[in-house]
Amino acid sequence: MAKSAEARWHLGHWVLLFFLPTPSLCGSMAAWWTDLGPSLVLQNASTGLLTYSFCNSNGTPIYPQDPPIALRTTYAPKKGTSLAATGWYDQIGSTWASVFYQNNNDDIVNAVYKCDNRTGLYNQQESNVISDRRGTPSPHTDSGISVTLLGEQEGYRVFYHDRSKALQSLQFKSTDGWSYGSPVSSNTNRSSMEIHSQFSGVRNVTVVTPRDARNMETARLNVDSTYFIDTFPTPLKGGLNNTSASNRTSFPYDTSATTSFELEAWDGNPKAIGIAIDTDTTRHIFYIGTDRAVHWIAAFVSASVEGGFRPQASQNTDVWPLADEPNSDFTIASHIESSSIRLYYVSGGRIIETKYRDGNWDRAAPVESANTTIIADEGAGAGDAGLTTGAKAGIGVGVSVGVLLISAAAAAFWILRKKKSTPPDEEATTAADNTAATVPPISETGSQCAFSPTAGVARTSSGLSADKWDAEVRDKPLTPPPRELESPNLASELPHTNDRNELPTKHHVTELP
Repeated sequence: MAKSAEARWHLGHWVLLFFLPTPSLCGSMAAWWTDLGPSLVLQNASTGLLTYSFCNSNGTPIYPQDPPIALRTTYAPKKGTSLAATGWYDQIGSTWASVFYQNNNDDIVNAVYKCDNRTGLYNQQESNVISDRRGTPSPHTDSGISVTLLGEQEGYRVFYHDRSKALQSLQFKSTDGWSYGSPVSSNTNRSSMEIHSQFSGVRNVTVVTPRDARNMETARLNVDSTYFIDTFPTPLKGGLNNTSASNRTSFPYDTSATTSFELEAWDGNPKAIGIAIDTDTTRHIFYIGTDRAVHWIAAFVSASVEGGFRPQASQNTDVWPLADEPNSDFTIASHIESSSIRLYYVSGGRIIETKYRDGNWDRAAPVESANTTIIADEGAGAGDAGLTTGAKAGIGVGVSVGVLLISAAAAAFWILRKKKSTPPDEEATTAADNTAATVPPISETGSQCAFSPTAGVARTSSGLSADKWDAEVRDKPLTPPPRELESPNLASELPHTNDRNELPTKHHVTELP
């Protein structure tokens, strides 16, 4: 009986691969960098699920999309939530992810995951509402969210908007857990609520947000625990270092100042904003404008003195392809020690990656959906030699259309043969089981979130509505790992309580002076 159930599952699986709808549509995005390189998490705009790149991706994210894999969530993310994420690679070789989003009650949720290196899938370790701590201002219903991981001692800083649009912070320290941090900027005059943050040393954090149709705002936390507010291109009245005292209600511009540039193709309503900091503590800010092009602004440091923000040269479309939408969403991952930056956004219906390293930009390329890197694997068994763990996990999602056709034919043959020997009652059960293992319908509007080799080819949807989609099936990847890679019971893999919310050591997150 168990063997029959397993066979039915595999049949349903292959049929689903063959009749899978076009790729999921992309909502908000987040990216982060560990010792293994960048990772991605994206919200499906139609279903609200949080899909992600294989957690054992090495060097560049491998984002499966046929079908995608989704994080298990204790608190369902609201559709359209802002996303933030960070992660680390611990001393015993495990990759962790810490993801932040708003649920349907507008609470900010932190979900922590540990990677199963054999399958490339994340196992949820815990999930908590963190915006309910004493004294914490309630989040805005459309709050932006950003997170910065400062290291083992300083922990996290999470930035968000309260109901008045003022910028607030939450903090996590291993000794105290989550608590309200402090006001960051009490300015409530904001055209948009996108946030991104990065740090360049112990507690030296920069938070960037849109201000209005002409300007951006930065808030900088220095070692004296005071935030300094600035705007550009138009400076604030009184010059730099306007502290964000909680009783201050406005930050007027210095209208007499002469501005040296304007923000190109900027209307104050981008869907994302990003900041990276390099080894020279140069701050790089990015946005996608109304012209669908990437725009880059930087404040360089010379002799320990930072100059003002200035626009940088645009790149040709081989390096920065035009986004599919004006003011498009995107995400950024950066690595301070190597001065590396990666940008991810949707262009031509694909998620593309463009790299900045050694002071130069590389040609953009689509994010891969399967690992094709061949590296010797001493632990591989017969038939697996030469495949990385990412390749093994990607076998099920990297199957070519030809293989799918062969598999579909084999499935059809199996059905015909089964019908001859299956009693009517069992046949009805088989049909019901196959119907349950399905995927939700895909919305027909918005930009595509991933590239498919068969994008544009007419394919038939399962036709089931989302409310009939079984929740247990929804959160499981439809592509099972090869049997030799199947994980043991998840309960045996959970860490001790002391390991929860484990933060990396300084060895893994170098804190610059």
